[in-house]
Amino acid sequence: MEALFLTPEELEQLTGRRRGKEQRETLDNLGIRWKVNAAGDTLVGRRHVEEVFCGFGAANTERKKPNIGALSR
Repeated sequence: MEALFLTPEELEQLTGRRRGKEQRETLDNLGIRWKVNAAGDTLVGRRHVEEVFCGFGAANTERKKPNIGALSR
């Protein structure tokens, strides 16, 4: 059974960074959500990363806005 969260080694490979703050900045730029636990470790869900890289996650955080002008025709 796969672990729920990425290992520290996987997180370093994903971000190309060793330090937590730099990893979190890179994760933000990739559109990957993360949390910090009580021990100060960065937690990243394995399934979320897979979804982002497969095009199903929250990587594109740009919201679509309705075209209100289309309603006035």
